[in-house]
Parts: sequence; structure tokens; C-alpha cells
Amino acid sequence: MSVVVINDLNSLEKYIPAWEDLAAAAIEPNVFYEPWMVIPAIRAYGAGRRLQFALILASEPERPTGAPLLCGIFPLEQQSHYQGLRRKLPFKTLRLWKHKYCYLCTPLVRAGYGREVIAAFFDWLAEGSHDCSLMEFNFVAGDGLFYQTLLDHFDRHARLNYISTYFMRALFRPDVDAEKYISSRLHRSRRELKRIERRLSETGRLEYMALEPGHDVETWIEEFLQIEAISWKGMAGRALIQNEADREYFVSVAREAFHRGRLTMFALRLDGRPISQHCGFVSGLGAFAFKDAFDEQYARYSPGVLLELEIIRRLHAQPEIRWMDTCADPFHPTLDRLFSDRRTIQDVVVGTGKSPGDWVVAAAPLLRLLNRKLLRRGGAGSPKETKDYKDEE
Repeated sequence: MSVVVINDLNSLEKYIPAWEDLAAAAIEPNVFYEPWMVIPAIRAYGAGRRLQFALILASEPERPTGAPLLCGIFPLEQQSHYQGLRRKLPFKTLRLWKHKYCYLCTPLVRAGYGREVIAAFFDWLAEGSHDCSLMEFNFVAGDGLFYQTLLDHFDRHARLNYISTYFMRALFRPDVDAEKYISSRLHRSRRELKRIERRLSETGRLEYMALEPGHDVETWIEEFLQIEAISWKGMAGRALIQNEADREYFVSVAREAFHRGRLTMFALRLDGRPISQHCGFVSGLGAFAFKDAFDEQYARYSPGVLLELEIIRRLHAQPEIRWMDTCADPFHPTLDRLFSDRRTIQDVVVGTGKSPGDWVVAAAPLLRLLNRKLLRRGGAGSPKETKDYKDEE
């Protein structure tokens, strides 16, 4: 195994075919780290950030081309500090790159090469050319094969590590059939939702629709941008259309996903006009919800919930999709009620081998405990942290 570090877009683009092949053979899918989503993100959000991509390559002479096999890719951002323990600490840190529309940072690792890839990555960390003392595996799935392989490496090499943050978000996995799934989650409120749907249908022609291969994707994209603009996100100044970089990024990845057959869009329409929409992406055997929006004018009819129920029905009719990550905030009142399965998302910190990394990791749990005790003793209590993970800068 060898490690190639790339910090410019032109050099990175040369690896796109190998990167595509890696994504298709990864031990754990992550649509947000596939090249067709990362390259537009670099253009939209990479300016001013110290980004570098660690590519793990295996030399295999028997390959027809003789070229090394890309077995892993780690998108990284170098920071001059570690943001931990409620304050900035003056330790240079490498972390997996997370822009505000990246909802999972699990690196792509080729199946059958997990141990070797992670070992090669840590060997590169130990060389110290990056001059960072900490490595932060932030926003990785705690229930996936990548994290299990990472833990195996920690155990075999006695590496100190520290889970600095974790939360659980709603995940969809199908039941025997859609109606059983819905009735088991909603119980009494199911009847109320049917009554609301009936009342809504009395105001006009109600239709549930899905984007199909022959449809005009440009119309669907523009409708989504417009409905989000009149939703609560638009009122808060956070709609995609209100920021040119955000708009360009979304339009670019949605178009590309559609051409690849990887875009999922659903709509609840009233007299032909959408009042609720959902957008997501397919990767491997799973799907990732990207964004939802609804017209606040119809909020009393719960159009977002009605559309989610229709999505549940349609996903049950698609056995090739075995799960859907909602990519939602923790403690989401609606999605936590509709989807009973959960996915753990966590940040894991480990020393790179450069001083004082291991000391920081070893002391972090104690410092965190002392910090909480001091807050309580001062009468401030331990403030509840809330964060919009879907729009993190």
C-alpha cells in the first residue's frame, strides 16, 4: 500500500474513474464522498479551506493496466485548532471534510482491503508531513463496517481514542409490508392523518408523484427550489435559492444524480402544484434523504408527514433499496416518530503519533468531566447543546 496526497482539484480529477470504481466496491456506501458530489462541493465550498485528499493505492502487478488499485480515499481538512470540550484547543488537527450539505463523512474503503487501508492511513499519519497532532474521524457511522474496522485497528495497535460526540438519527428499514410498517409506528394518529388527507383532498385534486426517467428533471429541481424558498427555511434565510453557491451545488448534483439514475424526488401536488417535496440520492443498496420542504400555507394539513407516508409505501415497493438514512437532526420529532430504526453518528478523535496528540486524547474525558462539574458548581448547569446538523457551516 502507498499513500498519495492531493491538494488541488486538477490532480484529483485525474483519479475520477478509479474513484468511481472504488465507490461501487466500498465496504460501506457514502454518497456524499462519491466524486460527482465531492468535486462540485470543492468548487462551491473549498475556497479558503486547507483541503487534502489521502488516496490509498495498492500495487497489483496482475492488473491488466498495471496501474495501482485505488483502495481508499480520505477527504481531509487541516485546522489550526481542535474544537473540543466547548472551546478551541491550540492543537493542529486533521479532520474528515464536512461541508454544510455533507451529512456523512465515512471514508470510502474497498471491500477486502479494510485492514490494509486503515493501517496505511495511520502509517502516513505517523510520518507527520501534515504537522498535525490529532486526527478526527468526524460524522462517521458508528454502526458500519468502516467503524468496526477502525476499532479493530485501535485494538490491535493499542491506540488511544476518544468519542467526543455522538447522536442517533432516524433510519428507515422496510417491514413485511408498508401498511404494517405505518400502523406499527403511528397507532392512533394514523386515523387522524387519514382525516387530514381527506380534508385536503376536498380543497382540490390531490396527487402523489415520483420523478421518473422520462420526466423533465429541470422542472422538478426548480419546483423544489421554489417550494423551499416559501418554507420556514426561506423565512429563516436558509433556502438553497437564497445563496448562489448553494443553488449551484444543488442543481449540479441533482442533475448528475438524475443522469446516473440515482436521484429520488417525490411530490405531493394539489391541483398540479407541489405543496410538499422530498429529494434524496441512492447509493448501493441504500438511499440518503437530502432535503424536504413544504408550503407553510398548508401546514395545518401536515403535507410533509403525508408525503413521508407515501415515501414509505413506495420504498416498500422497491426491494433493491434496503434502507434509507434520513440524514435528520437528532431528536427530530416527526421523523423519529415515523422511523423506529436508528443510525449512530459519532466523532472519534485519535492521536496521529505526533506530540502531544496521545496526551490530549488521554486527558480529554477527564477534562470534559471537570468542565461539567465546574459548570454545575458555578450554578450555570450543563447547557443542552442543540445543533442543526443539516446546515452546519
